[in-house]
Amino acid sequence: MNTYTQVWAGSRPGCLIFLLDQSGSMADAFGAAQAGAGRRKCDMVATVLNGFLNELIVANTVAQRDGTTEVRPRAEVAVLGYEGISVEPVLQGNLAGRTFVSLAELQMNPLDIERRKRTEIDDIGQEIEITVPFPVWVKAKAGGGTPMCMALEQARDLAKAWAASHPDSYPPVIINVTDGVASDGDPLALAQELGEISTNDGRALFFNVHITDYNLAPIAYPATNAALPDDPYAQLLFEVSSEIPENSRQQLQSLLGREVQPGARGLIFNGDAASVRQMFVFASVPATQQLNASQ
Repeated sequence: MNTYTQVWAGSRPGCLIFLLDQSGSMADAFGAAQAGAGRRKCDMVATVLNGFLNELIVANTVAQRDGTTEVRPRAEVAVLGYEGISVEPVLQGNLAGRTFVSLAELQMNPLDIERRKRTEIDDIGQEIEITVPFPVWVKAKAGGGTPMCMALEQARDLAKAWAASHPDSYPPVIINVTDGVASDGDPLALAQELGEISTNDGRALFFNVHITDYNLAPIAYPATNAALPDDPYAQLLFEVSSEIPENSRQQLQSLLGREVQPGARGLIFNGDAASVRQMFVFASVPATQQLNASQ
């Protein structure tokens, strides 16, 4: 039976679980050679995630015959932050305390709408700076240790319950964004438990984005651990990251415009702002395909 083929739809939504490292080191700045250089890592991650959530909402918004618009319920999203000795849902305002929320709920309940500058090209080819609204659901935070294992336990429980109630949907996708080693144990066994969760369309996928302040280029979607630095943490992240399904690998190649080797893992090591966004977009590809398919 073919797996990882189910397009996210209103009757068979997808599941995205974001795990955000909010430990003290996330207040450090990116390295000078990276996209986002000089900015705090926690600020960059929050900006990229907020921008991505808005893009996901827009991509799943369709016009109605009466002139209104509707956000298709094609994805359920949970965002958990982990720091110190706690793991908590990070959505605030009207969504405070919630784990899974729909795209329509996100659209209707931003915590804030900021005014941000953006550069565009005008009608005569000149660059102009305009002010645009920027919805915010996640605020930057950094402090304390890195209870990654506790975060994986909560993600496992959420994904397991979600998969049981959505047996015909694309399996849950869990994305962990971190800059450090777990402070509460070895995450390997928990990552393996995540990989045992499944729907009829395949096993849950656990992807990792590692960010640092090193002045080095990102290593994206390696197929072997030989492509990574020879240090225990890099090797561990490779081991815990899911192998990218074959049809997803082909989609990733189209997204990147380059070859991705068979057996590639859902891992970005030493990522920057651009590669964090790239991972988010790749993970949500099933939500932006065939918008007019059965909802």
